[in-house]
Amino acid sequence: MKVAVFTKQTFDTEAKITLDAQGKINQEGVSLIMNPYDEFAVEEALRIKEKTRGEVTVISMGGPKAQDVLRQALAMGADRAVLVTPELEEIDEYTTATILARVLSR
Repeated sequence: MKVAVFTKQTFDTEAKITLDAQGKINQEGVSLIMNPYDEFAVEEALRIKEKTRGEVTVISMGGPKAQDVLRQALAMGADRAVLVTPELEEIDEYTTATILARVLSR
């Protein structure tokens, strides 16, 4: 069985978040981690892989920093990792979902 897991980076749950002058999150000095719920999904996918002798592909969308999440999933036991890097600065949720659906269909 082939299992795909979408994962993303999020701010460390123990990080102190501050806002800049524009009201956006100041990312300086804040570490990014795999979303904890996504980490649970990767672990469950790995259990399924063991039971079915399948494979796990982890997919993330973002810039070069998102590679850290994919590397973590590979270290956990995922077989493949796909990084989708859109050329747009900011993308809404609908566009993100559309892009990821196309990646998954391949």
